[in-house]
Amino acid sequence: MITLIKESDQLKMPWKNKQGTTAQILVSPPGSSLEKLDFDYRLSSAPIKAAGPFSKFPGYQRILLPVSGAGFVLNGHPYATFEAAHFSGDDETHCELLKKEVTDLGLIYDPARISANVRVLNLPFPLTLTLEADKTYLCHLLSGQLTVVGQAVAINETLVVKGEESIRFECGKKTTLAFFTLQAR
Repeated sequence: MITLIKESDQLKMPWKNKQGTTAQILVSPPGSSLEKLDFDYRLSSAPIKAAGPFSKFPGYQRILLPVSGAGFVLNGHPYATFEAAHFSGDDETHCELLKKEVTDLGLIYDPARISANVRVLNLPFPLTLTLEADKTYLCHLLSGQLTVVGQAVAINETLVVKGEESIRFECGKKTTLAFFTLQAR
């Protein structure tokens, strides 16, 4: 099953620490929430406009990918654009911007229930990927043009792929995707 989450379907909300806003792309399972901390995983995107602390998510792991801007420094470690930061939601995490505003794409997940990773795919031509049907894949279009199963995907839209053995990406030159792989434990 392949589901498209359009940018207009994303839920805009304040950060848990009230120091910014985020666009919640997906939370799973449906009906779970950040307030209750009862979700398996959550994908969101947010502008980081100034230095400051990150919200804590006790018991969760985080993957944060800067997708625009020069990148950031988390707890003294610099991350360039498209370089993923992996850290515990239990940690006191402080962010400094390398230059100016950054937009990030973030996955928060429960490591007792889910394992997760991300890679950035730069697609210069159409590509078929072999998938594992027992995994969930989140494919977020960062730049370029993409069509999957005859459906156009716009920048900042996300495909949720479950139960598929392969996926064909029809794309133009310089198409970039954030490609998350999630596995239930």
